[in-house]
Amino acid sequence: MNGTVDIQKLLPWIQQSLKDNTNLLAKGYQGQTLLYVDDDLKIVIKTPHGSGLIKYIHTRLLRHEHEAYEHLHGVSGVPKCYGLIDDTYLAIEYIEADTIRRHRPSDDSSFYDQLFDTVEQLHARNVAHADLKKKDNLLVGKEGKPYIIDFGVAIIYKPGFHILNHYLFRLGKRFDYNAWIKHKYMGRISAIGDTDKRYYNRSVLEKVSSKLKQNYMRLKDIFNR
Repeated sequence: MNGTVDIQKLLPWIQQSLKDNTNLLAKGYQGQTLLYVDDDLKIVIKTPHGSGLIKYIHTRLLRHEHEAYEHLHGVSGVPKCYGLIDDTYLAIEYIEADTIRRHRPSDDSSFYDQLFDTVEQLHARNVAHADLKKKDNLLVGKEGKPYIIDFGVAIIYKPGFHILNHYLFRLGKRFDYNAWIKHKYMGRISAIGDTDKRYYNRSVLEKVSSKLKQNYMRLKDIFNR
């Protein structure tokens, strides 16, 4: 890590933090996220949740995410990954930013152009994020720069004869472009510009998911009256 710290030495700190339930940045269904701070150095540590088979699955997901980050080393708009600690805990650069849910850039900013460039770089490195519609996975950094995080379900293209993987990679790319459109136009499909229309191509899965969500929201409104 640029000679600043040996991340493997953070293992006792991680274990103690989990034991004492301290240094917590966030909680999710897959595990806890810790924040390590040492002067100007800030590192996000993603930890797996559960025990036995559940912990094994969540650990495999973190290893998969680490593999995705390795493909994306040096890509602008993707936090630096420092590696795996004890082959279990994922260490990532902390970005001073808000999620797009909390801070949406103006329509005339360069944010969405930069985001598109980052998505293109992901695909060029054989990685499709596949969950970019989730607003918590898209950060707005200093000076309005976009950052993409959480590659736990990313699809990594495998060279050679891998029919299912290649299909899923193409599908994941479609998800990414559709998500870019969704964020840029805030779901206003009729407002999509002519040059952007070619990037909007919802899959059957997305259409069904959208319809289910709409019906759920209608039922929720009815029962809340």
